[in-house]
Amino acid sequence: MQSQASPGPLMLAVGQALSCKVRLSLLLQLAVDGATVSELVQHTGTSQSNVSNHLGMLREVGLVSSQRNGRTVRYELASAEVGALIRALVAVADSDLKPAK
Repeated sequence: MQSQASPGPLMLAVGQALSCKVRLSLLLQLAVDGATVSELVQHTGTSQSNVSNHLGMLREVGLVSSQRNGRTVRYELASAEVGALIRALVAVADSDLKPAK
Protein backbone atom coordinates (compact mmCIF):
# COMPACT_ATOMS: atom_id res chain seq x y z
CA MET A 1 0.00 0.00 0.00
CA GLN A 2 1.24 3.48 -0.87
CA SER A 3 2.18 5.89 1.90
CA GLN A 4 -0.48 8.52 2.57
CA ALA A 5 2.21 11.19 2.23
CA SER A 6 3.21 9.99 -1.23
CA PRO A 7 0.33 8.95 -3.50
CA GLY A 8 1.31 6.80 -6.45
CA PRO A 9 0.85 7.84 -10.07
CA LEU A 10 -2.27 5.69 -10.51
CA MET A 11 -3.91 7.24 -7.45
CA LEU A 12 -3.22 10.69 -8.87
CA ALA A 13 -4.64 9.65 -12.26
CA VAL A 14 -7.80 8.31 -10.58
CA GLY A 15 -8.15 11.57 -8.65
CA GLN A 16 -7.82 13.52 -11.87
CA ALA A 17 -10.39 11.28 -13.57
CA LEU A 18 -12.82 11.96 -10.71
CA SER A 19 -12.36 15.73 -10.97
CA CYS A 20 -14.66 16.17 -13.99
CA LYS A 21 -18.44 16.65 -13.78
CA VAL A 22 -19.09 14.62 -16.95
CA ARG A 23 -16.89 11.70 -15.86
CA LEU A 24 -18.53 11.65 -12.43
CA SER A 25 -21.94 11.62 -14.10
CA LEU A 26 -20.86 8.68 -16.26
CA LEU A 27 -19.55 6.78 -13.23
CA LEU A 28 -22.73 7.44 -11.27
CA GLN A 29 -24.83 6.11 -14.14
CA LEU A 30 -22.60 3.06 -14.58
CA ALA A 31 -22.86 2.37 -10.85
CA VAL A 32 -26.59 1.84 -11.42
CA ASP A 33 -26.20 -0.35 -14.52
CA GLY A 34 -23.99 -0.90 -17.52
CA ALA A 35 -24.72 1.27 -20.54
CA THR A 36 -23.84 1.88 -24.17
CA VAL A 37 -22.32 5.12 -25.42
CA SER A 38 -25.72 6.08 -26.87
CA GLU A 39 -27.41 5.58 -23.51
CA LEU A 40 -24.68 7.60 -21.78
CA VAL A 41 -25.03 10.39 -24.35
CA GLN A 42 -28.74 10.56 -23.47
CA HIS A 43 -27.96 10.54 -19.76
CA THR A 44 -25.35 13.31 -19.88
CA GLY A 45 -26.73 15.41 -22.71
CA THR A 46 -23.25 15.78 -24.18
CA SER A 47 -21.96 14.69 -27.57
CA GLN A 48 -21.07 11.13 -28.54
CA SER A 49 -17.43 12.06 -29.14
CA ASN A 50 -17.22 13.79 -25.76
CA VAL A 51 -18.70 10.78 -23.94
CA SER A 52 -16.36 8.43 -25.84
CA ASN A 53 -13.32 10.54 -24.90
CA HIS A 54 -14.30 10.58 -21.23
CA LEU A 55 -14.95 6.82 -21.24
CA GLY A 56 -11.51 6.32 -22.78
CA MET A 57 -9.88 8.18 -19.91
CA LEU A 58 -11.92 6.27 -17.33
CA ARG A 59 -10.94 2.98 -19.00
CA GLU A 60 -7.28 4.03 -19.14
CA VAL A 61 -7.11 4.52 -15.36
CA GLY A 62 -9.04 1.30 -14.69
CA LEU A 63 -12.36 2.71 -13.50
CA VAL A 64 -14.50 1.30 -16.31
CA SER A 65 -14.37 -1.71 -18.58
CA SER A 66 -16.10 -2.46 -21.84
CA GLN A 67 -17.52 -5.48 -23.61
CA ARG A 68 -18.19 -5.60 -27.33
CA ASN A 69 -21.26 -7.44 -28.58
CA GLY A 70 -21.33 -7.14 -32.36
CA ARG A 71 -21.35 -3.44 -33.16
CA THR A 72 -22.41 -2.43 -29.66
CA VAL A 73 -20.00 -1.69 -26.82
CA ARG A 74 -21.36 -1.84 -23.30
CA TYR A 75 -19.54 -0.09 -20.46
CA GLU A 76 -19.60 -0.94 -16.78
CA LEU A 77 -17.61 -0.21 -13.65
CA ALA A 78 -14.36 -2.15 -13.75
CA SER A 79 -14.68 -3.75 -10.32
CA ALA A 80 -16.58 -3.95 -7.07
CA GLU A 81 -13.89 -1.68 -5.58
CA VAL A 82 -14.77 1.05 -8.09
CA GLY A 83 -18.41 0.66 -7.10
CA ALA A 84 -17.43 1.05 -3.45
CA LEU A 85 -15.41 4.16 -4.32
CA ILE A 86 -18.40 5.73 -6.09
CA ARG A 87 -20.72 4.86 -3.20
CA ALA A 88 -18.21 6.38 -0.75
CA LEU A 89 -18.02 9.59 -2.80
CA VAL A 90 -21.81 9.82 -2.82
CA ALA A 91 -21.93 9.22 0.95
CA VAL A 92 -19.34 11.92 1.63
CA ALA A 93 -21.09 14.39 -0.69
CA ASP A 94 -24.47 13.66 0.93
CA SER A 95 -23.21 13.81 4.51
CA ASP A 96 -23.47 16.73 6.89
CA LEU A 97 -19.80 16.43 7.74
CA LYS A 98 -18.04 19.68 8.49
CA PRO A 99 -14.44 20.16 7.28
CA ALA A 100 -11.86 19.13 9.88
CA LYS A 101 -10.10 21.97 11.67
